[in-house]
Amino acid sequence: MRKVILAGLAIVAMLASAGHGPRSAEGQGVGGVILPVSFSGESWQPAVYGLPGKKLGNGKITNKGLTAVLKGELDDFAKDFLPLDPGGTVYLYYDSLTSWRVATNPNGQNTVPLTGRVANDGTFWMMGTWNFGTMGSVFAVGKVKFEKGTFNAKSVTGNVYFFSEVIDTGLILKAKTGKPVAVG
Repeated sequence: MRKVILAGLAIVAMLASAGHGPRSAEGQGVGGVILPVSFSGESWQPAVYGLPGKKLGNGKITNKGLTAVLKGELDDFAKDFLPLDPGGTVYLYYDSLTSWRVATNPNGQNTVPLTGRVANDGTFWMMGTWNFGTMGSVFAVGKVKFEKGTFNAKSVTGNVYFFSEVIDTGLILKAKTGKPVAVG
């Protein structure tokens, strides 16, 4: 009799769990969050030729310089291709594990959509197309730190790669986020 009861309980347990694979991230606490981003890196203008192997047409990018450009305080080639904002901050809109946006304002206007995937351990790959006065491809890889027990982003760090054939400019940037922004 015990064997029949145990077998019956095993069948009930199997039926109850049938079709229940890994839970989706949406059911595990993924919520939208807005994070300010700081950048540092280098830019290239590959159409500038000279001696092979020499750095020509390269420029250093700092967060301080980018902030001044975004505020309109620094006259720079890049200002014609960036949506300017008096706050001078770039924001990452972490909408889900597969969809992010980037903007120079905390109100969600003029965003650049990025799509890809965040793995269970926080490793991510995101890509998109920049289209403000010029077209360019954006690819980002790195790591998301999650809030405990959720897939909500606490912080994001990584590398951003950009290239535009239209303006013949490439960027390799290190990126890291600050604390989430409360928007109300």
